[in-house]
Amino acid sequence: MTTQVAAEPDIVPPTFTSKNPADCILKSSDGLQFYVLRGILMFASDVFRDMFSLPTPATETEPGQLPVIEMSESGPVLSALLSIVYPVVPPRISEVSLAVGLFQAWKKYLMPMERLQPFLAELFSESSLLERPLDIYALSWRLDNEAEARRASRYTHGVELSAEAIWRLMMLSGSEAPLSALISLRESRKPCLGLIALVLPIREFACPNHGGGDNDIYDKSAYMLHLMKMENQVEKASARPQLEVCHDFRDFLALRTGDRRWPGAVLPKRCSHPTNNYCFGNMETDRIRAYSEAVDSYRVDLPMEITW
Repeated sequence: MTTQVAAEPDIVPPTFTSKNPADCILKSSDGLQFYVLRGILMFASDVFRDMFSLPTPATETEPGQLPVIEMSESGPVLSALLSIVYPVVPPRISEVSLAVGLFQAWKKYLMPMERLQPFLAELFSESSLLERPLDIYALSWRLDNEAEARRASRYTHGVELSAEAIWRLMMLSGSEAPLSALISLRESRKPCLGLIALVLPIREFACPNHGGGDNDIYDKSAYMLHLMKMENQVEKASARPQLEVCHDFRDFLALRTGDRRWPGAVLPKRCSHPTNNYCFGNMETDRIRAYSEAVDSYRVDLPMEITW
């Protein structure tokens, strides 16, 4: 059983309110007051031990009142840290930004990293990687966890590196290195993805209604347009975190979807050739197998994760 760390900045967990035993107050950077026992914190961290050994100036504390210690950590971070240190139900860390702040505080107070890691495990689950791969990738770099950073990078192939995404990546990781590693990975994948597109029989199966031209006329501009679209299909299909066997390259690359055939509605009409050889509609089994095996052979050398 775990306790969800409150997202609202004005809520203090019941354990750290004035209703419980305390001999000092920790005040977060956003003004929350946590009533704590110094002995518990001193046992958990030598930094706390040294901090509490310093005398409190008489002017700061009135008679009968607990000393107040100003902390640089935010309320949610301080709440999570204290909930781990205290013998209470542990917190549930589900936000990457909170995990980053908690990690920084944990290092600051020189507490054993091995004790923190189990509380961050949920963030590295398969569902988290699928939902927010770039955030988990950034967190892995922040934690200096090479294995998780490599694993998380496999889930980022289809993520757009917009200006906002780049800013968030650098903010969460605290470094430019994760971005450089990700860009290098994407650049290293391009030649292989391009070869996969080139090996497919685009000219032979281009549809006249999709820019291929009628009466077997197929000019260079139409081919380049189709090649670009094929490269896009290959890139989308190869964004999966794991290599999967390509049994039928047409389905693997999503070249057949209902009655709309690849390369899509270049002209504003549906494909009028759903059953003939255009748009990879009908192909001999041997040819399907040959091209599918060719796609697989090139994908063997496709880089899937960053170089640390």
